Order: sequence, then C-alpha cells, then structure tokens
Amino acid sequence: MSVNILIIEKTGRIKEVEVKKFDEQELYKRAGFKSADGFDLYTEWGAEIDGKNYSVSLYGKTNGRAGQENKYELPPPMDNTLFFGSCALVNKINGKVESITKSDWNAVYEFLYGGFEDIGDEDSETSTEDDDDEADRTKEGYVKDGFIIDDDEEYSNEDDSEEEIVKKPKAKAKVTKTVKPEKTPAKPTETKKKGKAKTVFENILREVENDNYLDCSEELCEEKYI
Repeated sequence: MSVNILIIEKTGRIKEVEVKKFDEQELYKRAGFKSADGFDLYTEWGAEIDGKNYSVSLYGKTNGRAGQENKYELPPPMDNTLFFGSCALVNKINGKVESITKSDWNAVYEFLYGGFEDIGDEDSETSTEDDDDEADRTKEGYVKDGFIIDDDEEYSNEDDSEEEIVKKPKAKAKVTKTVKPEKTPAKPTETKKKGKAKTVFENILREVENDNYLDCSEELCEEKYI
C-alpha cells in the first residue's frame, strides 16, 4: 500500500512524494542523499485537528557543506537547529505510516505555532468601512482625507498663519528689460538781481513810508518865550 510523505527541499519548498513501499532505512534516498550517515530522526510533533490525529516525524542531517543549509523555518523545538540538504516528514499513527499532504502539514504547522491571527479584527474593519461610506468623496470616488481633493477644489495651506489659497499656476508673463527713465534736467534757479547798496537815509525813508513812522514834527517847533 502506497503512502504520501513530504520532502522539505533546501530552498524551503515542500513537495509530496508517493512511496509505494515505505522503508525507513531507505528514507535518506527520498531526501536525495547518497549515504544514510547522519540522516536521523530528530523529533516528532503531535496534533489533533478537527478530530484527526497527527504524529509527524522529522528526518534530516545537521552536518553538511556551506551553502547547503536548509532555509525552511521549522516549528519548535527545531526552530534553532540548522539542517543541511533536504528533510523528510512522515506521519505515523500508533507506529503505522499514514499519508500526509501539504495542506495537512500546513494545518499542523499552524497548530504548533498556536495559530496565526489576522492583522486587525472584524470590528475595526467594519468600523473603517462604515466610516469610509459616510466620508466625503471626490468625483472619482476617493475619500477626501486631506491628501486627495477634487480638481475643482482649491488647496488650503494650513501651515500659514493666514489661510492662503493656492490656485493652479498661470502662464508666466515674459520679462522685458527694464529701462531706467532719463533724469529730467533741473530748472535753472533764478538769481536775484543785485541792486545798488542803499544809504541809511533811504532805508529810514522807506520805513517811514511803509510803517507809518511816528511823526514828531510838532515837538520840533520853536517855542515862544515871553
């Protein structure tokens, strides 16, 4: 009676191998080794999943050449053990070899790691979807989250103290050469005509005429003496 075993290649890929007549002494050949030296049973993992029992045995080599390391991450307690070349997984129930598939091993693998939780829970996903449904959207259907805006909207720069609206840039005007205006010549200042120097008597006469100089002619009259 043929059974299925699993071979873990050194690249980490797992493949199913059908064995018509299982012989533990010849198992190293299934793993691609020429000799059975160092190819031994290292551990057994037990698990019960959906009412089905598993007892998976691990065979392999821990000695080998550099570059032949097996890259597959094995469950504890083999997670810190370095294997070389390919390894073999055999399912034995009460000492009898039973077939195992890749999907069976994936279920056992997850069980041995305590199960893998999805990132985020259903409640958070539901609330996020509800929020997205109620959120404002652009014409294209994107949620307006501060990064995506409509083409018709104007972008507001919140960092400035006064709100500044940035519009689409207009075409730049051509810059012409700036010509400085010529200086207008200053008007010649008019010079005062210099007249002849006036005498002191002429100045006094001018003050009398303009300022109604005090008339004291009566006081200068001769007095008559008796």
